[in-house]
Amino acid sequence: MAGGLDPLVLVTLQQLAAAIFLGPIAHFTEGKSRPKMTLEIFAYLFVSAALGAAMRQYMVFVGLRYTTATFVSAFSNIAPVLTFVLAVATRAESLHLRSATGAAKLAGTLVSLAGAMLLTFYRGVALTHPNSAHQLHRSPSSPLSPGADSGRRWTLGTVAILGNCVCLACWYLLQGRIARKYPYVYSCNAFLSTFSFLQVAVVGLCVKRNLAAWIITNKAWWRPACPSCC
Repeated sequence: MAGGLDPLVLVTLQQLAAAIFLGPIAHFTEGKSRPKMTLEIFAYLFVSAALGAAMRQYMVFVGLRYTTATFVSAFSNIAPVLTFVLAVATRAESLHLRSATGAAKLAGTLVSLAGAMLLTFYRGVALTHPNSAHQLHRSPSSPLSPGADSGRRWTLGTVAILGNCVCLACWYLLQGRIARKYPYVYSCNAFLSTFSFLQVAVVGLCVKRNLAAWIITNKAWWRPACPSCC
């Protein structure tokens, strides 16, 4: 992405590679044993592909572009919190506050949520490289921007990571149902990759109509860092 590759293109190529790799494995291992695809299973897999692969992966890369890898990794720990809240709301899991287990779950949820909010709104001072600390709040592929614009980009990246966590939490709950209705691991993942590739490809082709945006021309990402190795 630092070289100019759009997140939509990156997710599309990623899911295409996964579909090409998993398709033959699913065909040769489960092709004869899996049942016919029904409309219900198709709907489950299609929505699961949108939540767990297409939207989630896109939001991850948007978050990486506007924040930092450390922030994305740390803030993603809110996903179990959202999963627990949604599981309780949909009655997939019971919360017994009077028991020690229920109280521990609630306390852990609140602590995780407070930590994520603290990480979002408090940046603190730079512990290392203070001269380049201001570069952490801007996109690597964009020129240096004022503080207000940097704050907006950081907020947008945070919202993207939060959306990724919401999609991941919904995907976990949906996968629980799919595992009971369609317990074929290789075929399920192959269909998820194929559906997510088609979803992102359609959106990407509508947004990025220029063919040059889909061609990786920047070779700087694989060149060795040491000049003597070139």
